[in-house]
Amino acid sequence: MPPDTAERRPRAGSGARDVTIGGGNVTATIPAGAGTGRECDWCAGPLPKHKKRFCSDDHRRRGQKRERVTENDQYAGMIERYIGKMGVRASADLYALAWLAGAVDHARDALALAVAGCRSMGYSDTEVGVALGYPREFARQAVGARFGRRKTSGDCSDDHYTGPAESGDPA
Repeated sequence: MPPDTAERRPRAGSGARDVTIGGGNVTATIPAGAGTGRECDWCAGPLPKHKKRFCSDDHRRRGQKRERVTENDQYAGMIERYIGKMGVRASADLYALAWLAGAVDHARDALALAVAGCRSMGYSDTEVGVALGYPREFARQAVGARFGRRKTSGDCSDDHYTGPAESGDPA
């Protein structure tokens, strides 16, 4: 009898079973655990009995690494805590005080860069000012005074901004 017309039997110990559908024309192999809903969260393969989410340690590491996402608000909170701790250390150490002063300068530069990026993405100065905590009525003026104003010359069609106030530097 040819193998495709013979009735298939499950192999002992493999967990997979072959099923003949429609009078022997189509044969499908069903993996172990497919009907139980127990599958690996990484590869969707069958789970061994002693495993709960992932079929192997490698898939567990990959899956848990993918789940570790740091959101912007969590990251900002961490930075605030670090700066607070650095302020406590700087009160007793001159080297730490110098480092903290340098970090403040870097933070100002990073904020100016972020504002320029938001402007280039199409956010208005009012939206940027509200995000920075200014009242809506004064947000546009405050952002312009702190990070430079939009040039109003008619000869340039691009969005150009002057540099930070009182710096004399172009952006």
